[in-house]
Amino acid sequence: MTLSATLAELVRDFRANGRIVIVGASLAGLRGAEALRAGGFSGSLTIIGDEPYEPYDRPPLSKQVLKGWVPADHTLLPRARELDARWRLGVAATGLDRAAKQVHLANGEQVPYDRLLIATGTRARQWPNPAEAALEGVLSLRTRDDAARLQQALAARPSRVLVIGGGFIGSEVASVCRELDIPVTLTERGPAPLVGALGGVIGEIAAEMQRDHGVDLRCGVSVSSLEGDAAGHVRRARLSDGTTVEADVVLAALGSIRNVEWLQGSGLAAGFWGGRVRRRRPGVRHQRRGDRQRLRGGRRGARATRVVRVPVPRDGALGQRRPRRRGGGPQHGQPRTALPSASAAARLLVRPVRRQHQVRRRAAVR
Repeated sequence: MTLSATLAELVRDFRANGRIVIVGASLAGLRGAEALRAGGFSGSLTIIGDEPYEPYDRPPLSKQVLKGWVPADHTLLPRARELDARWRLGVAATGLDRAAKQVHLANGEQVPYDRLLIATGTRARQWPNPAEAALEGVLSLRTRDDAARLQQALAARPSRVLVIGGGFIGSEVASVCRELDIPVTLTERGPAPLVGALGGVIGEIAAEMQRDHGVDLRCGVSVSSLEGDAAGHVRRARLSDGTTVEADVVLAALGSIRNVEWLQGSGLAAGFWGGRVRRRRPGVRHQRRGDRQRLRGGRRGARATRVVRVPVPRDGALGQRRPRRRGGGPQHGQPRTALPSASAAARLLVRPVRRQHQVRRRAAVR
């Protein structure tokens, strides 16, 4: 038997009898599982998630759910195909043993694998003072349960909502509060909301729009402390400029933290920016998806060093390819072609990066 025939036989055997574990039961994990099944993998597929819910859509949590238009439990992501997967929901991964090829779970179990896809994503950054964060009415917004709690708090008609952080989540919640005719104060350490994401010009426009719609926007200040009453409910916040804000609900919209703590001791490079997997380490693939993906690496193993934006179409045709037509697009009354997957986008980015390096080398020779 030739080498190519032997390799083909190994691939066929793995597709039929292999064990793949996906850690992370959100958008990236779901799409990764669908891609595996679509690619012909019929072996054992296990999906691990720390939340007790199957993958759901997060953007509606800060919009339609808070407005009361859609219940939080009606945000499940559509499925492109049947997965025939074993779901391990409501139990977090706490460790990775790459030598034994096992994922350790919070309940003490170990899940064996032949190949592993890491898609654990991020979590909301909590208010840094634990005692103040424990006050009733101090909330964050990342999960389905977070959205349900915040929607219930807004439905109670608080006298004022304080939003700490003028990013996308903070700005969206402030907008929802004004649509519900709830007084809201938004504090932002920068010169304007959304500056970090969209720049100063758009930030100034956003600031003007928020003030025009009744948002009490305070830029260039931060919240020094939160205070509660005798019953343990938040009542006011003290700002860095010496002023105070009376509020019954406080939303800490302070950004997110990557869920990489469970990878400590595994031998993978994991830290503030997420994780990096070199190609010389077999059996592990790393995928992160949110508003953007960062693919990082060094000289020995990197695919690309760019940020890849992979928006998700919402027309119910997720994962389906459409034929490209000349002159297509919304402006011509036609839907856009479905965007490639994260892995496909990464492969597309490799070529321009490599060509750029080749051009630089040629220019140096000349």
